[in-house]
Amino acid sequence: MTFLKLLIFTALLSVVGSFSLAQSDKKWSTKQCSDLYKAIGFFTALADKQWKKKSEEKGALYASVAADYSTVYQTVCNK
Repeated sequence: MTFLKLLIFTALLSVVGSFSLAQSDKKWSTKQCSDLYKAIGFFTALADKQWKKKSEEKGALYASVAADYSTVYQTVCNK
């Protein structure tokens, strides 16, 4: 469980750090968008796994993170 918390913290820190570097009128780099896209898939898979285990709280948390990342992706990575 500690590893999972560390992984989530690292992912969130990475995305938040990227926010500070992004300018509102410029799109993110291909690498940043690719990493964000992978994070969306990762959290979607975690949400699905937790839902199947009947752990609704964790599933909802991971689904929420994936949804938030999707919004960011649509905003700064859409071409």
